[in-house]
Amino acid sequence: MTAHRDRGQEARDGGPLPARREQGGEGLVGETVSARPGRVEAPEGGGQVSARQEQGREVRDGGSMSVRQERAEAPENGGPVTARRDRGQVARDGGSVPVRRGRGPEGGGQGTAWSGWGEEGQEGAAVVAPVGVRIGGQGSAGRPAPPTAPPRTGRRRPTAGRFAVELVLGSGVALVVSLGIQYVVPRLPLPEPSLLPTLLTTLTTTAVVVLLALSVLSAGRRGMAVRGLVHWSGYALVAALPTLLLALPLHGTRWFLGGLASDNQFRVEYLTRLTDSPALADFAYRDVPPLYPPGWFWAGGRIAALLGWDAWAAFKPLCITSAALAAALALALWRLLVPPRIAVLLAAATTMAAFVEPSLGIREPYAWLVGSALAPLTVIALKLLRAPAVRPWPLLAFGVAVGAAVLTYTMLAAFWVFTLTAMAAVLLLRSPRRWRTLLARVALAGIAAAPSAAVVLLPYELAGHAAGGSPDTTALKFIPYQQLTYLLPMTEITPGGLLCLAGTVWLVVRCRTRPVAAGLLALVAGCYAWCVLSQLAVAAAGTTLLSFRVHPVLLTALHCAGVLALWDLLRTVRGRHPAQARTAAGVLAVVAAVFTVAAVQHAQSALGREVDLAHRQSYPLDDGTAPSRTARVQHPGTADLWIRPLVRAIARGTGRQPHELTVLTDHHRLLSIEPYWAYLAMTPGYSNPLALHEKRNDEVRRWLAARDADDFARRLDSGRFPAPDVFVLRQTDTGYGLYLYRHNFPRIPVTRSSEVVFPVGFFPPSRFLRQDVGPYTVITRYGT
Repeated sequence: MTAHRDRGQEARDGGPLPARREQGGEGLVGETVSARPGRVEAPEGGGQVSARQEQGREVRDGGSMSVRQERAEAPENGGPVTARRDRGQVARDGGSVPVRRGRGPEGGGQGTAWSGWGEEGQEGAAVVAPVGVRIGGQGSAGRPAPPTAPPRTGRRRPTAGRFAVELVLGSGVALVVSLGIQYVVPRLPLPEPSLLPTLLTTLTTTAVVVLLALSVLSAGRRGMAVRGLVHWSGYALVAALPTLLLALPLHGTRWFLGGLASDNQFRVEYLTRLTDSPALADFAYRDVPPLYPPGWFWAGGRIAALLGWDAWAAFKPLCITSAALAAALALALWRLLVPPRIAVLLAAATTMAAFVEPSLGIREPYAWLVGSALAPLTVIALKLLRAPAVRPWPLLAFGVAVGAAVLTYTMLAAFWVFTLTAMAAVLLLRSPRRWRTLLARVALAGIAAAPSAAVVLLPYELAGHAAGGSPDTTALKFIPYQQLTYLLPMTEITPGGLLCLAGTVWLVVRCRTRPVAAGLLALVAGCYAWCVLSQLAVAAAGTTLLSFRVHPVLLTALHCAGVLALWDLLRTVRGRHPAQARTAAGVLAVVAAVFTVAAVQHAQSALGREVDLAHRQSYPLDDGTAPSRTARVQHPGTADLWIRPLVRAIARGTGRQPHELTVLTDHHRLLSIEPYWAYLAMTPGYSNPLALHEKRNDEVRRWLAARDADDFARRLDSGRFPAPDVFVLRQTDTGYGLYLYRHNFPRIPVTRSSEVVFPVGFFPPSRFLRQDVGPYTVITRYGT
């Protein structure tokens, strides 16, 4: 074929080609957009191409690359291309040669805006490797790649510095918007109890959805000022959406979703520990390395300490702000892979996926920071592994991301590493000869991830080795109802279910031609494989993999796939019926808005129980104030009203700071408010395995077998573990009561409790100071 085209493109063997657009026509990575060809003459014999392309692109087997060719001659036997090229690249049979990069489609071509992450296609796509060493392909032996000049026109490639600037500025915009909303909402004169917070949530989130739709439709407008406004407004809007969904329903309370119920007790306790001191430590036990990753709690604790806030009061704004930052992170990552207007839709879909199951998604903000990023990062990982050549810095950056995930939420990081390993194994089976390249890339990413991972894993493993081996982790021995079955959202007849169904179909149909679809499908397959392995682990090893924690990740991947399916449908309509392009775009915008508003309304109803719990918890303040309560919420009771009086009694009895004392009590909210060390954590499931929870239970029972007060004192001093400095026990008819908790897995309930009673005679006034505080008694030993 001979052709002369002006900024256009030609495909061989039916391959899709990006080409010239009049007003910012866009496509997914590696997809085609409408072309404006010049003269085209095709010989009947279907011979090889001889072409002159001005700022065009050439695609082979799914790859895409900017080129400028004066003469290209390809022999009939399929040998290497002989051509004049000027700073660009063309690939033949997996090879790569430097050529000139021109202007590609707006966010649509692989070789244009996102080549910094490593371009890849199928079976020999070309890759742009800027100055530096390339891993794999030509130059993989350590030879520097040919120098390339920056493109004169078009969108700039995302280098490490540009992506860092984008992420920092976008996060800054999201931070300002979120904090501004959180400052205004508590000051709104909304009567309590009333339905005005719910009504205002509906109105404001709908307005945000409308603005999101307008920003998507305005993304192709000309003018630098308009494009900049639309670009950065995306971060503001995706940050405002979760902030409004959380701040308005929680109007009138200083607690986050769930108050101090259930898991929030140990989350606030961990934040309290790291607010008191920056030294990494277990949230409950003294002199034990932490089991749970400290990343988010350490950062939050440092912020609370800097601002002079109590940890319990800082927990809510930290959680809401983290949700906004998670949306900004997802948007920045998706913009590396797809056009900006699609990235905004994907970030909004990611945010709404967190509210489908609030107890597993948005209620764990530190986990959601990891979960919201896994979908785009998995696509990036696939591109890095499949690329014929890639610079080291993307691999190092990806390894840093893996290490950050380990530091923030180790369980999700373990699942992600499992998925990435399976993905690399599949690529190795398909291309066995590339094993050295794949191994080198995985090793380089692993080296970058190791320092962060070592912060979490190394101290714990070393302590376990010194103790003769780490005991079983009871935190994994938990099966909620969500883990008994497989999550199949695509079978639900709801807007969200239909979106997931469309996404499922799109993943299956497009996984061979779209790198984004292939990456998301790998993530979905990894989620279901993790669920299967978790159920098998119950029977084989008596433990689980906590597979219900990956449900938000699965929902995110399917929601994003659904958005891409709708966008793909729009592009198909525009290609086949150009006259109806504007109508099709309007229909898609309306459908997307309806779906998002439906998701917002579902989120409000799903948050109902969590919001009620946030209004039931009294504040640990001396004045006994409590949140404004709605008519649906019962009175919280009296136990929490004694927290501050108990703290004062402990201070009078010991004269020491809270972080210097170990307390034995079953009133564990006391330990969430002040940084006391625990002799026994609230339940075995939250207890650090190195602290030997069951052995401590046995030690308490050994104390109770004492004959008298003298024997009791000797047993305290000769125990396996240091004796508690303070006892905070409940008053009973026969003495002082304490609940002990033991693990009951796999039986139901998983945790069982039993009450033990300390005789009053064990604490004679000559040895112990006893102070009655409401229904509790604070007992301190003289000389402690």
